[in-house]
Amino acid sequence: MRGVTDPGPTLEELMVGVGGLALLRTLYADAADARAARLAETRALLDGTPRTEHLGAELDLTEGYVRWAPTYDRPLRLFGIEEPPLRRLLDDLPAGEALDAACGTGRWAAHLADRGHTVVGVDQSPAMLDRARTKLPDARFLEGQLTALPLPDASVDAAVCALALVHVADLATAIGELARVVRPGGRIVVSDVHPFLVMLGWQAQFPTDQCRAFMRLHAHLPSDYTTAALDAGLTVRAHAEPCLSAEAVATPTADLIPDANRAAYVGLPGVIVWEFGR
Repeated sequence: MRGVTDPGPTLEELMVGVGGLALLRTLYADAADARAARLAETRALLDGTPRTEHLGAELDLTEGYVRWAPTYDRPLRLFGIEEPPLRRLLDDLPAGEALDAACGTGRWAAHLADRGHTVVGVDQSPAMLDRARTKLPDARFLEGQLTALPLPDASVDAAVCALALVHVADLATAIGELARVVRPGGRIVVSDVHPFLVMLGWQAQFPTDQCRAFMRLHAHLPSDYTTAALDAGLTVRAHAEPCLSAEAVATPTADLIPDANRAAYVGLPGVIVWEFGR
């Protein structure tokens, strides 16, 4: 555990880590001169002027989403690979009553409403809900937690939960809640940050007026999702793991060491997508 006086990792530490990951991933693919260049780049980082800028202040979910809400609707780095498979699954749903769980500013609630669904959105952040209500004044938005949804049993035909379960330590309870509120025969569509990235140190990073900040993520393995779903009485209907594109790897090192950044990340699984049947 970091000491209370530790301001967190520095940009230099991240750059060296990215360079090492790039070398490891291309160890048997690159020629000797390319590997030597990667090592030289890392040595130059270590021997040069230290990059002591810190990667951001850690915030809890409550404060984090208050700070993030004003800029949340800017395209996020994972949206480009998350949206196509999620859109295909959601567009296959018959119009009905739909829940957008952890709805944020209403990104998927708006899509569901456009597809003819009657939408209810739930989020733990009042700041996010205020923005969602502005977008969709005819929808219903409620404050609540993923682990205790403020809805009756079997009250919706479908539910979507996008890039949010990674914030929850208790995955089984959250998926159990989604199963509880969906009617028999309904569908649950989930997207999340892939555990590979979380294990490599990716966090929910965003800019604030003062500095960069982040909220810590939880790595849930694919087996964790399936176990939780099966325990909740769900069936697995679809599963996808879209990989990071060059556009999706917009990390703090993308402009500083672009070749190493691309070699480190592009092609890794970036998002995990599930469709469960109730």
